[in-house]
Amino acid sequence: MPQERSHRTPLILVTGLDRTISARIAHTLATPGTAVVSHDLRDVERGRVTRTVHRIDTDGHDEFSLDDIDLEHGCVSCTLRLDLLPLLRTLHRETQVSRIVVVLDPVVEPENVALEVHQTVVHVPGLPPAPAGDDVCLSHTVCGVDAARWLADATGDLTLAEAGLSAAEDERTLAQVAVGQVRFADTVIVERADSAAGAWELARLHAVLVRLAPAAGMRTLNSRQPLDAALMARALASGTAESPHGRPRRPFDPLLSGRPDLTADCGVELMTIEATRPFHPERLHVALDALLDGVVTAQGRLWIAANPNDVLWLDSAGGALGIRRVGTWLATDPAAAADPQQSATAAFYWDDVHGDRHTSIVVLCHRAAPDEIRAAFDAALVTDDELAAGPRALANLPSPFGTDHRDPCDDLETTDRSATVDQTEGENR
Repeated sequence: MPQERSHRTPLILVTGLDRTISARIAHTLATPGTAVVSHDLRDVERGRVTRTVHRIDTDGHDEFSLDDIDLEHGCVSCTLRLDLLPLLRTLHRETQVSRIVVVLDPVVEPENVALEVHQTVVHVPGLPPAPAGDDVCLSHTVCGVDAARWLADATGDLTLAEAGLSAAEDERTLAQVAVGQVRFADTVIVERADSAAGAWELARLHAVLVRLAPAAGMRTLNSRQPLDAALMARALASGTAESPHGRPRRPFDPLLSGRPDLTADCGVELMTIEATRPFHPERLHVALDALLDGVVTAQGRLWIAANPNDVLWLDSAGGALGIRRVGTWLATDPAAAADPQQSATAAFYWDDVHGDRHTSIVVLCHRAAPDEIRAAFDAALVTDDELAAGPRALANLPSPFGTDHRDPCDDLETTDRSATVDQTEGENR
């Protein structure tokens, strides 16, 4: 029987699109008492994953293990649930392991890993079923950024498959993954700063990163500056308590958490869209095009006339955008008051007629004009005449927002995707 501990083992995630930068970050974290774990998913669609575990005992001695893992169904979710999560529970019980570092494959989004760690019950022989989060504490996420490539990747529409990072069935884009990795980071390490196109381009990259992850610590290095353990320790300590620290974002969390700079810099600007009347679904569908060019990312809550009971979540990155149902308005379902954050948001927006229904979106622009985006969304709101027709007429408006397909492994997902539309720039929607 593995030894039990009275405390959880700290877990650090290392993420980023560049495998080499992630490897360098992990090397600086490989101190005595640390186990470094990585999964190479480049052959996952064939049901095979290569797992590496590097243990450094308290005396500094190294032990490496390299294993090929065969999966009945090759996918990222299966790798996490069938191998990584059980391994975390096992490593927690090894007396020589006081910290675990997991180097994520470039296609893995760290927030999804955090959800799995917190929620997915893991069965390990000899142990009671429990989430890995009962044994490990996800304390930190470190994201590596290539200064020469990141902004282009984060604002384009290449899929992971087109970029050669994932299987053909994976329709996620580089932009979605790149933005998600930085947004969930507690520390951002920017490398190859001298390979950026120029000082202005580097300044623009920084303007984007500090608005995307305003509470994260950040270090910028050129090709002649080594990333060592001392620098990494200072970088880890430079973050703030407001960064995620392994906590997945919830729909009613503040959209401007971390106190980002709201002034424009190098053409980069954060803007907000607020509305206390619903969107006409067809006009909104047209307005969404304004978020697909010159925008790094947009996130927030939507109120659409044809979905009067549903809290809809908009999430865009580069040339890709999705909308999904994440709950119900408190005016529709008083039981939602069990979420204190939703209750606080409802109190702020409450209206005697419409309750807490509202739209609140934050948009990070790097080339788009905020005034043009705001005008497009203002034009998509229902008019006074449409509003006067009453709730039944609004609910019966024709809507392009239907249901989304499900992947083979999403039966264990916790997100309701029953009202989702995905958009990609240039595709016929």
